[in-house]
Amino acid sequence: MGSRRRSTLRVLGCALLITLQLAYIKMAAAENIVGAEIANIERLLDAERYADADSKALLLLEQAYQQQKIPADEFLSLGLLFLNASRFEVSKVVFSAALERYTAKGALSKMALTLLHLATSERHLSNYDSSLAYVHRAMSIAQIERDDTLKARLNLELGTIQQQQGKIEIALEPLKQALGYFRDNNMPSEMSLSLLHIGDLYSTLNQTSLAHTYYRDALESIEKANNRRLLGIIKTRLGALLLKTSSPSQAIQSIESGLKHLDVTKDVGAIAEAKMLLGRAFVEQGDTSKGRKLLQEAMAFAQSSGQLKLMQEGRLALARAYMKEQSFELALAEARTGTIEARKHRDLRDQISFLSLQLNAFVSLGEFKKALDIQSVIQQLREALLDTENKSAIEGLQAEIEVIRQSHTLEKLEESKELALAQAEQEKLQTTLVWSISLAALLFTFLIWSRYKQRQQTIILRREVRQQTLTLQEKNEELQAAYRTLEEVSLRDPLTSLYNRHYLESQLPGEIRRSQFSSNQSTDTNKSKQDLLCLLIDIDHFKRINDDYGHIAGDKVLASFAQVLKHVFRLTDLIIRWGGEEFLVVCRQSNREELPELAERCREMVASTPFDIGLEKPINITCSIGFSLLPPDRKDDFEMAWERTFAVVDYALYAAKLSGRNGWVGVIETLNNNENKRTPIDHKFNFTGSRIATSFNNVASIKWPDNLD
Repeated sequence: MGSRRRSTLRVLGCALLITLQLAYIKMAAAENIVGAEIANIERLLDAERYADADSKALLLLEQAYQQQKIPADEFLSLGLLFLNASRFEVSKVVFSAALERYTAKGALSKMALTLLHLATSERHLSNYDSSLAYVHRAMSIAQIERDDTLKARLNLELGTIQQQQGKIEIALEPLKQALGYFRDNNMPSEMSLSLLHIGDLYSTLNQTSLAHTYYRDALESIEKANNRRLLGIIKTRLGALLLKTSSPSQAIQSIESGLKHLDVTKDVGAIAEAKMLLGRAFVEQGDTSKGRKLLQEAMAFAQSSGQLKLMQEGRLALARAYMKEQSFELALAEARTGTIEARKHRDLRDQISFLSLQLNAFVSLGEFKKALDIQSVIQQLREALLDTENKSAIEGLQAEIEVIRQSHTLEKLEESKELALAQAEQEKLQTTLVWSISLAALLFTFLIWSRYKQRQQTIILRREVRQQTLTLQEKNEELQAAYRTLEEVSLRDPLTSLYNRHYLESQLPGEIRRSQFSSNQSTDTNKSKQDLLCLLIDIDHFKRINDDYGHIAGDKVLASFAQVLKHVFRLTDLIIRWGGEEFLVVCRQSNREELPELAERCREMVASTPFDIGLEKPINITCSIGFSLLPPDRKDDFEMAWERTFAVVDYALYAAKLSGRNGWVGVIETLNNNENKRTPIDHKFNFTGSRIATSFNNVASIKWPDNLD
């Protein structure tokens, strides 16, 4: 019996060993498969086949959840691949899977590192609340583990998040702590990155001299480390700073130099940011087509990777490019979208930038009321931004950071003198110690006194700023009221509230120039909406109304007629009280083929509208219309275009009156051939030929004036 039991135990032991061996082999095979899949995903990312890489990663995650055999370190490596490729949404999912595995194992250090990567992904997606939550969780673990290096990296990430939120005064503190640790532990890449972000803060505050200093220090720290990615980023930021202070050509040179370094690293996110800056520089230089192409390319990448901050920068630059090209409607569309996004994320600086662009666009379009309303909003936002910036905190931290920044230079000097001063330091150690303690006590006393004085000055300064802001607001309101009054007096007709000739003379040259430029750019004039249309409208038999009912009745007819015109035409069209019973309409961004339809709609609405003049029954009136493309001949120079166009529409108006009134006659366009029979209007204005439209029976039935002064 004993021998049989021993045999049975031996068999069971062998079976257990075989099972364990098979399980180990199976696990090793699974790890090999996962490694091959991750390598395949990396190749797809390098080839910029992002959709395929995303699908494979998500499929691998699903398999991992089902099998529970993929190590957490593999997830962490995979997440870093997507983070470096700017695929932030997928990187979040992968890092979350790694965090779940590390949490189950209780691996605190790896949990904190994964939380840091999650915070970076959320920051790039502008999810700042989530990003801050991850940083604080990781910081708690770093405190427990007493991992000072991780704490420094978390402080760097925290300062970067607060910088992008616009919290300038509190962003400096964690960046200062990170810079001090990296300097003390001789970590040049991290030290350079900290200096870079501090430079970004001062660039945001438009303190270009300080920003340039920190950028140069960051460049000097990284040159020996051979970190081409960071070197490229710093050079592009220097280029962005040069856009504010120097010529665009210098900025382009710096950004292109940075791009050469970034192309080697294949960091698609940093390359997109550099292209965005390069596009802005080309726009500033005047090469708007090349600049727009780069901006749109960078914005497409930002949209695909979900980087809202980069999208906003692209919208701002693209809107400025459209303003330079005088495409005010396109600029206005980009600025409105940017304002909405900035408002969602409570970014006061971006709101002010986009609203300022809207203000310029409305002024260029002649919509002064909207421009004044936006100016009021900008003033309120600037006051809110002033309240959120604690400049005294910035100045205090600036001095502390300056000490850390310069300490690297001091260390170099100390190293060169170390051997020479070693003996002297030993001999005078006690004396130096006494003097050092005395000097430290004196310095400490001085610092306490200076902080107290600085606080007192800050309180006084805030009080003065508030008072000056109130005074400025009152003056601004007075100026706006005066401006509105002046506009009403000088640019509008008091009876009809329509614009007068002075307004038309100020707006028309720019409109003609824009229309001719857009027409030259467009290849299909039949489909484009870049024409200017001119209609001269006259109330039929208006003298009889004054003679039969009196001038007060005539004034009521004129005021009501103006309201009818406002219903017929668009808000963007220029409606002018030309004089007496004549009204002039200039339609912007229209097509010449719309002229007959506009004229007929105006004639029909006037004829069908009863006009109340204070009697028991209203009266009915009609109108006659002459119209033309403005200018009728595209070869006309814009200085002569208006004079000739008005002569054409005036001639056409008289033809409509002679042909029976309550109708319209006009020129849709002039022709470059004389295949058609020339009409009297062609002979009078020396047209080779023209395309005439009329509401009367046909062109042959029009009675043309024999002579028109």
